[in-house]
Amino acid sequence: MNYTLTETAKLAVKYVNTTDRHIFLTGKAGSGKTTLLRYIINNTYKNVAVAAPTGIAAINAKGVTLHSLLQLPFGTFLPADNALPPSGYNEQINTPRSFLKQFKMYGNKRQILRNLELLIIDEVSMLRADILDCADLILRTVRKNPNPFGGLQIMFIGDLNQLPPVIKNNERPLLQQYYKSGFFFEALALQKSNLVYIELDKIFRQSDQNFLAILNRLRDNQMTKEDIDTLNKNYKADIENSAYEGYIHITTHNRKADLINTKALEELKGKERTYLAKIDKDFPENLYPIAERLSLKVGAQVMFIKNDPTGENLYYNGKIGEVYSLDTDKIEVKLADSEDLITVDRYEWENKKYSLDKTTNEIDEKHVGSFEQFPLKLAWAITVHKSQGLTFEKAILDVSDSFAPGQMYVALSRLTGLEGLVLSQPISNIQFDNDEQLLSFEGSKQPLDHLSNQLSQDSKDYIFRMASDAFDLRRVTSALNNHLSGFNKSENRSLKQQFLEWTQQQSTDLQELNKVSYTFQRSLDKFKEEENYLQVLSERVNKAKEYFTPRLQKMHKEFIRHLLETSNKDRVKDYLKELEELAQQIKSDYLAINKASVVVSAAAENRIPNKKDLYTSSIYKDEKDKKPPKKAKKKDKTPTSEISYKLFQSGMSVEEICKERALVPGTIMGHLSKYIASGDIEATQFVDEEKLGQIGQVIEKVGTDSYGEIKALLGDEFDYADVKVAVAHFDYLKEKA
Repeated sequence: MNYTLTETAKLAVKYVNTTDRHIFLTGKAGSGKTTLLRYIINNTYKNVAVAAPTGIAAINAKGVTLHSLLQLPFGTFLPADNALPPSGYNEQINTPRSFLKQFKMYGNKRQILRNLELLIIDEVSMLRADILDCADLILRTVRKNPNPFGGLQIMFIGDLNQLPPVIKNNERPLLQQYYKSGFFFEALALQKSNLVYIELDKIFRQSDQNFLAILNRLRDNQMTKEDIDTLNKNYKADIENSAYEGYIHITTHNRKADLINTKALEELKGKERTYLAKIDKDFPENLYPIAERLSLKVGAQVMFIKNDPTGENLYYNGKIGEVYSLDTDKIEVKLADSEDLITVDRYEWENKKYSLDKTTNEIDEKHVGSFEQFPLKLAWAITVHKSQGLTFEKAILDVSDSFAPGQMYVALSRLTGLEGLVLSQPISNIQFDNDEQLLSFEGSKQPLDHLSNQLSQDSKDYIFRMASDAFDLRRVTSALNNHLSGFNKSENRSLKQQFLEWTQQQSTDLQELNKVSYTFQRSLDKFKEEENYLQVLSERVNKAKEYFTPRLQKMHKEFIRHLLETSNKDRVKDYLKELEELAQQIKSDYLAINKASVVVSAAAENRIPNKKDLYTSSIYKDEKDKKPPKKAKKKDKTPTSEISYKLFQSGMSVEEICKERALVPGTIMGHLSKYIASGDIEATQFVDEEKLGQIGQVIEKVGTDSYGEIKALLGDEFDYADVKVAVAHFDYLKEKA
């Protein structure tokens, strides 16, 4: 990515890559927050996921919705188990206990969240505090870590002076018991964390210093009378009957924007042409980045909703133009204030999900669906909400309705300068209410030089903690102990019981390794005060890696061998699942050791590693190059009764079949009875004719519904196997007759 970092942006990148501190990255409109987000994703070694509070925000951020990633519930979350709604309250309410009672997350999703190291939440101004507390509950539960967010680092990105979180009137009294406001920073989980507050200080959208100063004072609710007078110089009366070519109306309501666009399109002469989006696989309607149906005419004013994907910068997100020609597979657009014609092709938006590469435990983006459409929309009008993130050179602001503070700021800050501003109504000398909680939070921002100085200590704490955690084998030791406790010596016929001795040996080996890891972890603290602590730590970690890795790999290999050998046996489903989880945890441990080695070694060289460093390390390359283990021979799909029949036909006795199949005689006779009933086996091979006749007399009296009743009316010289054979025999005779 061709992107030059400002000093503030560099500091943000360092806090992401060299600490595990939670970060709030903010900045005024046009300060490059989204660009920095993409840079971080492309330049971090950490397992990262991107999420946003809404579907459109998630697609724009090239991530997923926070609800889908964490399986968040809809409705209100109250962070206390004793919280009760008022009588007659009909909205959905969750408390920690009520939510966890019904919360289920499948293994693959759990593994993704457990291996996640960095979660970036974009457009955080819309994220409510209660929803973030619910996210904290889920992460602590799934990651089995009591620390806030389960020990996961979170980077919050957004401008809190733009669009605020939506709280319904009936929710407000409930949430006010726990939160002073709805903003994300009020979440109880964050009260235990000291957020690193970083504000990008360079504006890329506007260069007009006078306009920038007005925007900044509006953002801080400090507009002066002179500011309002300056803006009102751009008021133009009778907008409806005036021609403003290349201008876009920014209004507060969808209804107004739709009305302006529809009316303007209808007034154009010529044939209307409609383009339908091409939707492939999984792309839900709530994620559509643009209307599924795009209706245009030659001469229609349109706006690009994506930057030029060719890299030639022919247009950008928000650039206005006019439709010059319409064809089946392409549209030509003449740019405003230019004679240039742009040929527009369809653009593909991707719907992504995160998946876990089980060979390396790294998180990958998985393409699950696409939405293909021309990246254009009618642009005589747009709502404030949908204009967020766009840049306009010319715009008409419809301020006839009351703007919220954030709406006014978003609308004005879309413009590159005052010269492109037209007001449909003058701005009155109004003052918006200051949000005391927001002002207090903004006041907590620490100077950049203080953060820079703090970074050194934060990085040092992180690198030692990461090294120590990588060699922590307590999780897999505890899991193996739980597995071992599931053996029950009284179940002599349990298949699992056969492997008790093998499991005990694995536990003994792991316990010994755990003792060494504990000693190593304790030894790390004494190096913290060394002047060249990074070099010393790197040497220690790499030596420890050489000791632990082959032992853990050998143990992993043994678990896989045992798992494959056992996989073709009966009644071992739960046992195999436990083995798989243990094998995966062992692998996770030696991959974590390798990752720590790569990160610490890079730190000792005074650089930040990237994904390439990880994937070129020997262990990762070995894991990628490994051939899938040869699976045990698949279990015979032949019906179990047919297997017994074939063995009997081959000349084996019932007793021999029992021994071969590890089944009791009654089960085998049940199998063979099916073939007596079909006439494939003679009943007299098991019961003589005299006995068959005696059993037949009883069957005539009581029927064949109950073996127990038939047996009770016969003498002790008859057993249940005799009864099964006789019933099958008479069923055959009845069917034959």
